[in-house]
Amino acid sequence: MAVKKTYITTSIAYVNAEPHIGFLYELLAGDVLKRYYQAQGKEVYFLTGTDEHGIKVAQAATAAGKEPQNFVDEVSKKFEQLGKDFNIDFDYFIRTTNPEHQKFVQEKWQQLESAGVLKKKKYSGLYCSGCEAFKTEGEIEGGRCSVHEKELEKIEEENWFLVIEEEKKKKIEDWINFSVYPETRRQEAINVLKSDSYDEISLSRSKERYGWGVPVPGDESQIMYVWADALFNYISALKINNKEDLWPADIQIVGKDIVKFHAIIWPALLIACGYELPKKLLVHGFINSDGKKMSKSLGNVISPHQLVDRYGVEASRYLIFRGLSFYDDSNFTWADFDHLYNGELANGLGNLVARTIGLAKKINLRPDFAKEHPTSGSILDFRHDLIELNAWINECDQNISANKVWEETESKRSNLDGILRRIWTIAGRLEPYTPETAKEIRRQLTELDSKPLFPRLEK
Repeated sequence: MAVKKTYITTSIAYVNAEPHIGFLYELLAGDVLKRYYQAQGKEVYFLTGTDEHGIKVAQAATAAGKEPQNFVDEVSKKFEQLGKDFNIDFDYFIRTTNPEHQKFVQEKWQQLESAGVLKKKKYSGLYCSGCEAFKTEGEIEGGRCSVHEKELEKIEEENWFLVIEEEKKKKIEDWINFSVYPETRRQEAINVLKSDSYDEISLSRSKERYGWGVPVPGDESQIMYVWADALFNYISALKINNKEDLWPADIQIVGKDIVKFHAIIWPALLIACGYELPKKLLVHGFINSDGKKMSKSLGNVISPHQLVDRYGVEASRYLIFRGLSFYDDSNFTWADFDHLYNGELANGLGNLVARTIGLAKKINLRPDFAKEHPTSGSILDFRHDLIELNAWINECDQNISANKVWEETESKRSNLDGILRRIWTIAGRLEPYTPETAKEIRRQLTELDSKPLFPRLEK
């Protein structure tokens, strides 16, 4: 019997704006995990893509003077290209305007209807256009959305609702307790689930008011709520590629602002449709810039390509995980990234490799690396993993100086041999983060041909 591939997904990016560093962070996390599991001999299927319906997309298209489909075609390409530019090895890029995806979600809608979990009723509430969601009392601060800090709109309309009975809520709570990480997000999800606001969830919107979305089967007045459409991408992509046996997902990666959709609405939909629930939901924090939330109005939005222009692809991949905390909110500054680049990449890793290979070449020391295997890192804590690796690099550098391994004695030769093997192991541990650098380090160690890995940044 064939072993199931490890299935990893990110959330799908909303295409009302250009790609930003936050989504890049998520893409890279999926890529690092894929490469890590592949290094352990496992087969992996990695999915990402774009979420292309909803009022914010329609508004952005109007502002750009374009039809929604033409607009999403253009912006979606930028997100797909972002992955390619950063050497992100995704297996499929799903788009929710794909007719096959839309057909799939309409079939799921009919399945929900047959299961008796949908009902249509009039509803009145406060709506955030930024979240594209009605807000509960706990999500409102000073009359504004606690996430987008926008004034809320009072809306009354007739929608279809997903009913979540107490039995299903208990099943979802049990799943959250074992599957949502970290603990802080787990508790947040449980608190929201237990509120009365989540007995019923609006799954459709007025076609007349919102327009741009997947039509509700059998009801011409309604389109699907963007999340009812988008969440099913994780399975529709598998059906499109004839890989439905990969479900359930082993790891799903999302931002903290959409945890309730993935930890409550998504499992509710899955249970109603008879699917197993995902094994792990990893929730990451926000990236602030110079101590403030990134926004175009403040002019502090960090573009992924600004990173590439300054550091290159490989160094950017390292710095994002070394300089930012995945599970908590982080603060980005150019000064911090510059310091890490020069200290750990140019003067640290790069200098160690050049220095050690120079010594090995001098005495023609060529270890047999065939038996060397990289040890596993703490892969679900990316920053800790790289901090530990940097400590290894410092230890190797200190070993060279403390033991004067440049002196040509048999004991010094043996010591240098051990350092070279340690660097080979470091390359293996680095490979998920910086795959091309790891490959180059191995080449240099094998051929004793040292070339600069990371040129020092000049102020």
